[in-house]
Amino acid sequence: MHINIPLCVRNASFLVKDRGGLVEEINHFQEVLKSFKGQPIDLVAPLTPSMSNNISTLIFGERYDYDDPERKSLDRNLDEVCKIIGQTAVHIFFPWIKHIPFLLNWLGFEKGYKLFKVSNDIFRKKVEEHKKTLDKKTIRDFIDSYLVEMEVRQKKDAKTSFKEEVLLGCVSDIFGGGSETVRVSIGWLMYTMAAFPDVQKKVQKEILEVIGPDRNPEYQDQKSMPFSHAVLLEVMRWKSIVPLNVLRYTLADTNVAGYDLPAGTIVMANFWAVHHDPRHWEYPDSFKPERFLTPDGKSIVKSPHYMPFSIGKRACPGETMAYMEIFLYFVSILQKFDVRFPEGYKPTFEGILTITYKPPSSKIRFIPKN
Repeated sequence: MHINIPLCVRNASFLVKDRGGLVEEINHFQEVLKSFKGQPIDLVAPLTPSMSNNISTLIFGERYDYDDPERKSLDRNLDEVCKIIGQTAVHIFFPWIKHIPFLLNWLGFEKGYKLFKVSNDIFRKKVEEHKKTLDKKTIRDFIDSYLVEMEVRQKKDAKTSFKEEVLLGCVSDIFGGGSETVRVSIGWLMYTMAAFPDVQKKVQKEILEVIGPDRNPEYQDQKSMPFSHAVLLEVMRWKSIVPLNVLRYTLADTNVAGYDLPAGTIVMANFWAVHHDPRHWEYPDSFKPERFLTPDGKSIVKSPHYMPFSIGKRACPGETMAYMEIFLYFVSILQKFDVRFPEGYKPTFEGILTITYKPPSSKIRFIPKN
């Protein structure tokens, strides 16, 4: 299933080229934030539907109203499944447990499977709708792109891995991974800006100098905003949104750092350990955006030990799209709002570990700028 994801994303050029829908969604999200008039809010509530709308636009070719029951079902199921199969779940370290029925019940797998099936039924319905309305000359979204590619591949090879069931798996992977990780990243950025007001002011100064108070930010602005870019990179290192990569296994006998790994060995990458290794990062537990800047502060310097989206052939295929979303939301919010904690709140940077590493549950004020 995962082999096909980068191929499909590469074919679906609209994933990164058609940004009109993303800008529209960000503008709508800002209006929602304004409606709270600077009162403390749980950012997760308005951010969750906004994130899933970006993904559903790319996959299904449509966005949902924030109160749409189908969207609520997808987001609710994703949240519950993330809790059930969280990073600390026993089955990750002892995969054989999944073959013992009563333990599956105890671990919540039966509930997780039912929720997954509800979401998968929605995805299946979307695929059927696309099959009925497909126009090869007008590719609307990811599903269209996959269906066209699937037809081409099946004509060449009846045993191709491009199949409808694999498409459903790809849609599920992209919807889950694409909305959850970006939402958590933006959550940490806002939490960090509220905790470090001096850094926030410096980012806002750069926004005014490069973009101004009114123009919609564009992804290419990132090249002219080294400090804002460095803040984004540092938060994603410091808080490592996905601390542990999903399980992989070796396809052949290999050797890594002197250790022999037979074919079929389960491998898990510990990104948190790499991002907090004092051999590679000075004061790794401290928030220091300048570590990603040249001494003059004018250019970005990336470390080879920076890997929030993994590395190599199994790196996240949606990395470019994710960076674009995170940057545009981050800059757009700080362009229009001052971000603060409620009076008396003392931030703690101990997050909540599920499949991702989430910021602490807290309320934040988004005060509209004049």
